Amino acid sequence: MLKEELPNHYSLPNENKWAAYFWSILEKAVDYHLPQWTAFTDPRQQQIARDLLRSFPGEVKCFFYGGYPEAERVRICAVPKGVVNQDNRTRIGCVLVKGDFPPGVLSHRDFLGALMGIGIKRDALGDIVYRGEDKAYIFLLPELAPFLEQNLTGIGRFAAEVKMADPEKLDLELAARQVREIKGTVASMRVDAVAGLGFGLSRSRIAPLIKGEQVKVNYQVINQPSKNVKVGDLISLAGKGRIVVADVLGESRKGRIHLLLHRII
Repeated sequence: MLKEELPNHYSLPNENKWAAYFWSILEKAVDYHLPQWTAFTDPRQQQIARDLLRSFPGEVKCFFYGGYPEAERVRICAVPKGVVNQDNRTRIGCVLVKGDFPPGVLSHRDFLGALMGIGIKRDALGDIVYRGEDKAYIFLLPELAPFLEQNLTGIGRFAAEVKMADPEKLDLELAARQVREIKGTVASMRVDAVAGLGFGLSRSRIAPLIKGEQVKVNYQVINQPSKNVKVGDLISLAGKGRIVVADVLGESRKGRIHLLLHRII
């Protein structure tokens, strides 16, 4: 891929903007012969970064860091050939947020809303790990951690206390995400049928959300309810979370497909 091909290579304007930005990161790594870091990226941006990296064979390597092995949002470090990768531990900050959060009331969106409410931009934030308990871990640019300690005083209507945390000591607490199994049948592997099963919505309700670009498959926005999905695909619905197509368990006598889905908690 050539740089002049980038503006029209990806389907969405924000993807093209990200591609141009990351291309400049790769060029700077080569030209300055120094490692170059991005802010936090989502999985779709990471996929684009890997695509673009193929245009720099042998010139640059990229490392992806999010603070713990299962991190979804990561920073990318582009390292030119012959340069030793720097210690990444100083590039990821982490804070512990504690409070009397009642079970089943708060969600990931409440934490994100509180952070953006005090002026934190999305690309300055990595994963927010909250599993319905009295605490959450927030990964972010390290220089912002002191700001959070002083300014984040609550999540929703609940008071909160913020302390610095060391990501290296959180391996057990930040183990792989829990999932809830969902079993059911669908008429086909169309995304409207599968997403409807996973999110408990009828196809007539899920279809307008797909057409309104509220659904992503493997982190890429779709707008066609008829798109087919397969085992291993991840489907997300804005404000409702994510499901993974875990397995096809067979067919019924009437030809309906038995599915096992995993809803990420």
